Amino acid sequence: MKIAIILTCFLSLVCFGFAKPKKDAPYIPLYPSEPLHIQVIDNLTMSDVGRNDRFRRIKNTLEEVLEEIDFPLDYRIARMTARKTPADEPRLDIYIMKWGDNGMSQIEVRFSATIRRDYDRNKLGVFYKRGGFAFGSSEQMIRGYNDVLRQALVEVASELNERLGAGILEEAEGDEQAEEDDVSESE
Repeated sequence: MKIAIILTCFLSLVCFGFAKPKKDAPYIPLYPSEPLHIQVIDNLTMSDVGRNDRFRRIKNTLEEVLEEIDFPLDYRIARMTARKTPADEPRLDIYIMKWGDNGMSQIEVRFSATIRRDYDRNKLGVFYKRGGFAFGSSEQMIRGYNDVLRQALVEVASELNERLGAGILEEAEGDEQAEEDDVSESE
């Protein structure tokens, strides 16, 4: 019995030693010709219905931020696992870790963002913002929560714009390469 336990422990250590953690892709660019699927992963037990639904508030705030910066890609925002993203299109996963009172009379939002394409992923990082707690009516509190969320989403949008710039350059280089191939065939 002891030999079996020792052998099992030894084999499990060997297996864990050879297992490699999944690495991030070096860089996943965004192309203007592709839609960006945005998936919001939130705690469903914290959600409400109707006007106070957290997903609806996150979606509206995200749409406002993307319109504010004139985000050039088409995008689709969905609740977690709402639909399956096509394999060749990029998906932005936003994992809401905390969005609420931090116990020091401040509103705090913390979430991580990851871009995925096919089986590659690239972590954008953890985004964190704090703002003053809005006392008063429920409308003022909701506005305060949304303002803090907006500040953090602006950082994500700027990161997406950087990747979009790289995607535009790569797409332009691909078009130039295709034009050179066409010219050489016609001569």
